[in-house]
Amino acid sequence: MTLIKWITVFVCAFCVAFVIIVTFSQDPFKQHVPAMIFAYQTAAVPIYLYVIGALCLGLIVGFAVALYQFITLKSALYKKSKTIKELEEKIAILEHASLKVPPDADSRPVGLPHSSE
Repeated sequence: MTLIKWITVFVCAFCVAFVIIVTFSQDPFKQHVPAMIFAYQTAAVPIYLYVIGALCLGLIVGFAVALYQFITLKSALYKKSKTIKELEEKIAILEHASLKVPPDADSRPVGLPHSSE
């Protein structure tokens, strides 16, 4: 089943790459145009380089955001796991201590005097 998924992903990626290559090889995308960035005008480059640059910039920004999320969530998971482990140890200690209490021990609160019957 995983082989079918990988083959499907590679076929889709190949089709998308083919469409992009064919589209960018058309004459309108080969025209050289300058870009105006604020007050700076760049040299004339083909339009497809602007598109590829925008895609690459988006991939870099997306990867940076995903990496930040991964690191922060992994850190939070580590802290929660540590807290869970500490609480499990406390529960084990309390269960162990409750097993040591003799069954005929007083169940009244500590500090109250004994009542004589």
